Amino acid sequence: MRGIPAAARSSGTPCVAAVQRANIGQRGHLQRKTAMAMMHGLTERRRTMNTSPAIEVADGRAASRRATAAAIGSIVLWCASGVCYRAGAEILGDMPYLSVSCATGVLTIMVLDAARGRSVMDLLRPPLRVMVAGFFGVALYSVMLATAMGLADERDIGHVMLLNYLWPIWIVLLGLCLWPQRTAPVPAVCGALLGFAGVVMARGWSVLEQRPASLWPHVLAGAGGFMWALYSVLLRRWEIPPERGGSTFHFVVCAIMAAMLGAARGQWQWAAVTRPEALLLTAFAGAGPVGLAYYWWEIGMKRGAVQFIATASYFIPVGSMLLIGLFYREAMSPMLIPGALLVAAGAWVSGKAGAR
Repeated sequence: MRGIPAAARSSGTPCVAAVQRANIGQRGHLQRKTAMAMMHGLTERRRTMNTSPAIEVADGRAASRRATAAAIGSIVLWCASGVCYRAGAEILGDMPYLSVSCATGVLTIMVLDAARGRSVMDLLRPPLRVMVAGFFGVALYSVMLATAMGLADERDIGHVMLLNYLWPIWIVLLGLCLWPQRTAPVPAVCGALLGFAGVVMARGWSVLEQRPASLWPHVLAGAGGFMWALYSVLLRRWEIPPERGGSTFHFVVCAIMAAMLGAARGQWQWAAVTRPEALLLTAFAGAGPVGLAYYWWEIGMKRGAVQFIATASYFIPVGSMLLIGLFYREAMSPMLIPGALLVAAGAWVSGKAGAR
C-alpha cells in the first residue's frame, strides 16, 4: 500500500469512485453499441417481413398457375384417348396397340419419377389390395375399353366411348355406399339421371328403332367404366396416397396381358408395329394419355386450382366426341355432342354431392 496517501488508504473513496466511473463509462458504451446493433437488426427484419410475404404470394400464385396448366394439359390428352384407341386398333390391332402404348407410358412415368427423386422400385410395389383392385380397375378395364373400341362399328364409336365416360357418375353413386364421409344423395341421383339421359340422347331419337351393329362394345365400355369407378372409390376409402396408387405397376400388368391376348389372337405383326404411323401413334399415346397425363394430373391435384380443374374435367366427354367426330365423320350423329354435354352436366351435378 506504499505510494497511497494515508487519507486515501483510510477511506478508499476516491479510488473506488474513479474505478466505478470508468466501469460505468465502458458499460454505457457497450450498451449503446448493443442497442444500435439491435435497432439495425430490427430494421432489417421489418424490411424482410414487409417484402417476403408479397414475394411468397407471387411465387405461390405462379406455381399454382403452372400446376393448373399441367392438369388442363392432362385433360386435353385424355380427350384424345378415344381416337387413339380406334386408330391403334385399325393400324396395329387393339391388343398390340394397347401393349406397346402401355409399355411406352410406363417408361415415361419411370423417367419422370426418377427425375423427381422417387425410387423406381417403389412404383412397382403397391399394397397387395391395390394390386388386386388395380388388376380389375386399371389393367382389365383398359383391355375391355380397347377391345370395345376395336369391335365397334364406326358409327357407334362415339356412343361406345360416351358409355365409358359415365365413370364420374358411377364414382359418386358408389361413394354413397362405400365412402365413410357423408355424401348428398339427391345431387348424386339427379346427376346420374342426367348422365344416362345423355347416353340415350347421343343415340338419337330413334334409339329404340335403330339398334347398334353389336351390343358387345357397349357392354364392355360401360362395364369397364364401372370397374374404373369402383377402383377409384376403393383407393379413396383405403386412403391410398397417389405415390402408392400403383398406376405404373398396373400398366405393366396391362402391357403384359395385352401382349399375351394379342399373341393368342395372332395380331402381332412386326411389319405393322414398325410402320411410321404406328410408331408415332404409340409414342404419342404412351407418352401422352398414359404417361404425361397422369404425371401432370398429380401435379395439378396437389398444387393447382382444384375446383377449376375438377370443373374442366367434366368436359372430357365433349372434347373426346369432338375429336372422334373430326377423325371419324360417320360417328358424328346430330345428337352426339348434345348427349355428351348432358353427360358432362350429369357429372358436374353428381360432383356437387361429394363437395360437402
